[in-house]
Amino acid sequence: MTNLLRSTVSTSLCVLVILVFVPVAFAQVDNPSRPALDVTFSVSSLGLGVQVAKPLPHRSDVRGGFNFYTYKTTFTEDGADYTTDARLRSVNVQFDKYLLAGLFASGGALVWNGNNGDATVSVPAGQRFSLGNVTYFSGATDPVHGDSTLTFQKFAPLLALGYGNLTSKGHFAYTVEVGVAFHGTPEATLSLTGSACTGTPIGAICRNIATTPGIQNDVAAQEQKINDDISNFKYYPILQFSIGYKF
Repeated sequence: MTNLLRSTVSTSLCVLVILVFVPVAFAQVDNPSRPALDVTFSVSSLGLGVQVAKPLPHRSDVRGGFNFYTYKTTFTEDGADYTTDARLRSVNVQFDKYLLAGLFASGGALVWNGNNGDATVSVPAGQRFSLGNVTYFSGATDPVHGDSTLTFQKFAPLLALGYGNLTSKGHFAYTVEVGVAFHGTPEATLSLTGSACTGTPIGAICRNIATTPGIQNDVAAQEQKINDDISNFKYYPILQFSIGYKF
């Protein structure tokens, strides 16, 4: 699951970095009136999204939007193969205060944080794997298989710094921002069935994971190990580029 968290962040950031460093200092269309509403499309480490902002007095604005993205990834951990559907889903609400020229500070939250991952877990027949501190190998006639999930708390405060022109004149709108969402400690689950074997392939002693209390204890120990490994991922980095139109 540590690999899944790293993959979730790195995959979305890799696409975004290419876009963020495209120059954003485009010329603005002069307009003597303030924009009433800004609508932008965004690419970020939270996924693809739509943002709507309402300019306020004193060089500030309030904005909200939603973000989404889905991708698959695979990795191996402690001898087990994980095939994962990672889903980025969130709704953000933020208040931006412009400090100097286009530089702004932003505070708010992911008021709904639906980021999560589901994985199918499998261990090929005869392959060794670990549950907690115990090593088994997967049964030949009923290989080990199961599922795993990764979830985050549903509300996540966030802070960001950015540069943009949502409150200024003109019709072209853009923002670039970096920040962090405080989503707390993620939670992973692990459920396995199939035959876990000890000994040698010739003289193997195989037991059904789902009906053997001792092996279920080892599954619980492995689940705890996964949660210990991801316990430091309490913060989600945000890097976002938005472009749109002012009405």
